[in-house]
This record gives sequence, structure tokens and C-alpha cells, in this order.
Amino acid sequence: MRIAIVGLSIEIMLASPLPTGVEALQQYSADQMRDNDLWMVRGMLARLGEEVGWEPVPLYWATALPGGPMTAEAYALVKNKTLSLLQSEGPFDGVLVVNHGALEVQGLAVDADADFVCAIREVVGPDMPISVALDLHGDMTPLLLEAGTVFSVLRTAPHRDDKETGYRAADQLITVINKRLKPKKAAVTIPILVPGETAVTTQEPGRALYGSLPEFDAVPGMMEANILVGFAWNDRPWTAVTAFAVAEDDAALAREQATRLAEKIWAEHENFVLSMETAEVGEGLERAISVPQRPVYVTDSGDNTTAGAGGELTTVLQAALDLPGSPDIVVAGITAPQTVRQLLEAGIGAEIEIELGAEHLSRPRTARRVKAVVEGGGDWLELDGFQPYRSKEAAWAKVHIGDIVVTFHAQPIGITTPQHFQAMAIDPLAHKAYVVKLGYLHPQLEDIAERHILLLSDGTSQLDMTRLEWNHLPRPTWPLDKDFQWSAAASLYGDAD
Repeated sequence: MRIAIVGLSIEIMLASPLPTGVEALQQYSADQMRDNDLWMVRGMLARLGEEVGWEPVPLYWATALPGGPMTAEAYALVKNKTLSLLQSEGPFDGVLVVNHGALEVQGLAVDADADFVCAIREVVGPDMPISVALDLHGDMTPLLLEAGTVFSVLRTAPHRDDKETGYRAADQLITVINKRLKPKKAAVTIPILVPGETAVTTQEPGRALYGSLPEFDAVPGMMEANILVGFAWNDRPWTAVTAFAVAEDDAALAREQATRLAEKIWAEHENFVLSMETAEVGEGLERAISVPQRPVYVTDSGDNTTAGAGGELTTVLQAALDLPGSPDIVVAGITAPQTVRQLLEAGIGAEIEIELGAEHLSRPRTARRVKAVVEGGGDWLELDGFQPYRSKEAAWAKVHIGDIVVTFHAQPIGITTPQHFQAMAIDPLAHKAYVVKLGYLHPQLEDIAERHILLLSDGTSQLDMTRLEWNHLPRPTWPLDKDFQWSAAASLYGDAD
């Protein structure tokens, strides 16, 4: 059996000021997919490697740091290359697709993940099984549900189970082929806006809901049930939470399990709130430098680059500069290409004046001029191996502004691991507080932080859904609307008997 592996996995925030173009893409060839321990791909390869006579055929995978809408040019490049390879390198007995679920493309009126998988379906034909692996922060649509044969979705946030999810996707595909199944699928749209920070699976209700999924999987005749919390910031007709189920051959069972799961989620919908420590910007910074713990990791949730925000806001840095005394703070990951160029041209050791806020795009510019001492920088960061949310390599500079250490970057970056700090000669444990442009902490930082404070900062990824503009989202939707009636049965779609 020959199984193709392809995919286009990018989380898109429509309000982000920085489009995702060709220059932002990270493209992996067949050899790189085999050798680089890639996101979800590694789990697929592991499962297929357990089967005698099954040949995994990695073809091509593209990803990028979350960002603004993917350009039509970039999407056409990836889509056309994927379809061409599926045509030229076949025949295949099945296809594994590594996507995200929150892909949006400029000028495309339909869900882009659905468009991508539908295009694959057109090439391989109506009968070939396609197994799709998704991030839990993605969306589902009738087109996507119809185009895929089976689905696996991440079950942890922060994400720790990409290998297991890829493994399950391949395992389901193997089952479909071996048993010659025609799986039945059903999904329920639940009108809730759930930014990822309110659905972490280490806290309730995410912990119990995602923890219950193996119970659904274990029902005789079931393949998998999954929850997509959706990409809450995008004003699209399909933005919602989705409960869906895939059964081996029983449409009624799929509908029953999807409905049961949806009702469990709806029963908890008012509990999708921030459960971690939070604070307004000034209060949170003051708390971070005054508590006895070290290190405290502080997240600038309104400018979260791993949700697609531009990372260009200096709001939190400017608030840190207003703190009294000599605060031991690192503020990392500010997108500012012109500032980086200016700093690198000045050279290591130079003291120069820069303007904070001059490169704001998503919020009003400021005019705060400060003196910065250049301490480091280069054309790229030396980071080993594949990392989730890895940024396209770009120039960067490290400075001291007073006692505060700051890093600026020519392209958006997700500072998600201790290695990012080490690559910039910053000890990720030694300082009192570290500000990163995230929402929840990613696993490797979560593991070293003695304390985490999420700042309720403004920006394109700010967490108060009622402050965003909504024109295309179906209404009513919680929390924009309250005290309305909802029926799982009326929101069900998928296969019928």
C-alpha cells in the first residue's frame, strides 16, 4: 500500500496587518518530511512504519508562522504543487493530509482548508480514503467534512500531542483500507466563540471535555469523535465550535455521538472563560517584578504572534519602561524591520536613538523616543530542528533600553521555547520576568516558568470578543449574545442513512 502525505498547515488571522505571502512559507520536500521530525508527519510515519508492506510516500508540506490572510499567489503555489505531485507520483492507496483548520486565503469566499482538501479529492477520485489531521483551533464546514474520509484533531492545548494525532490519523486510514470501510460522518455547529486561552486542556471545561473523547471513541462502531474550538477571531460564517463524529458504517451512530458530544459542550459554554492568572498591562508587570518567584513569564495576549497577530506593538514595552526602579525584565519578539536595520547598521556596542511605536500597524503609532544600546543580532537565529510555530528565518537585534533587555525582529516570530532565548544569548531562567507575544504559554516555556501572568492587552488577538467587529458571523453566538435557545439537532449536518 502506498500512502501519500501532503498538507498546508497555517493558522490565519484575518485582522492581522501582515499577509502571509510566499516569502513567509516554510516548504518541506519529501526527504525533509522523512528526516526532520515534522509536526504530525512524524506520527503518521511512525504508524505506517508498523505495517508490513505499507509505504509512506511524503510528497510536500507547507507551513508558516500564523499571520494575516494567505495571498492568492502563495496559496496557488502550494495547492498546484501538491496536486501536481499527487498526479505525478501515484498511484496511491490513500492520502494523509496535515492541515490546521483556520486557513484563509485572500479573495477566496469558501473555507480554504475545505478548498484544499476538495482539490485533493478531485485529483485522487471519490473512492480513495483521505485522512485529515487538524489543530483543535480550526473550523469545520460541510465541504470539509464531505471531502475527508476520517479526521484526527489535537486534544491538548498547549499542544503536546501532535505525534499522537498524526498516529491516529494514519491508524484510521489503515483501518479504512483494511476493512474496506465507507465511514459515516456527522457534525454539530455550536454557536460559541472560544479563543484558545479559554479552552486550555489543563483547566476546566477543556480538560473534562477533551478528556471524555476516548469514551466516545470506545463506543462499538465508532472511529473517532473530536472537538474543534474554532478560530474565534475570524469574522466568517463558519466560525464556531464543532463537535463531530466518524463511525465505521453507521450514519445514525455518527449523528448520535456528535449530538451527544455537542450537548456536553453546550452545557459548559458559559464556563469557557480565562482560568489562568490575568491582569491589565501595568498591574501585571508590577506583579511580575514584585512576586518572589523567578522566572515569571508574562504574555502579551493582544499581540499574540502564534495566533496570527503582527507582533509589532510596543505597548507593553512602553509600560515596562514606566515601571519604577530598575526592573529586571526581558521583552522579546517585537516585529520592527526598520528598527532592526537601524540597530544592525549601528553595530554592537553602539548607543542610538530609536522611536518605539514608529512601526505600529494594527494600532495607533506612538512617538516615544528612547536610547538603546545594541548588544547582539544577526541575519537569523540559530535554532536546531523543527519547532511548532517556527518563524521564517529573519534578521534580529538585541538591545538594552535602560535596564530592560529587548529583542526586535525583521519578521514576526513566536518566542515559544527556551532555545529561542539561548539563541539570542539570553538566559531563559536568570531574569525576573520575561514578556513574550503569546496567549497561553507554549509547553517548553510552561515547563520552566515558576509563574505565568497573561496580560489583557489590546491588539488584533485581544481576548474580549465583544470588542471585535462582526459582520458575517451567524447570530446569535455566545458571548456576543446571551440567554438564547439552541438545539443540537437543528445544527447537525453530515451523512444520512
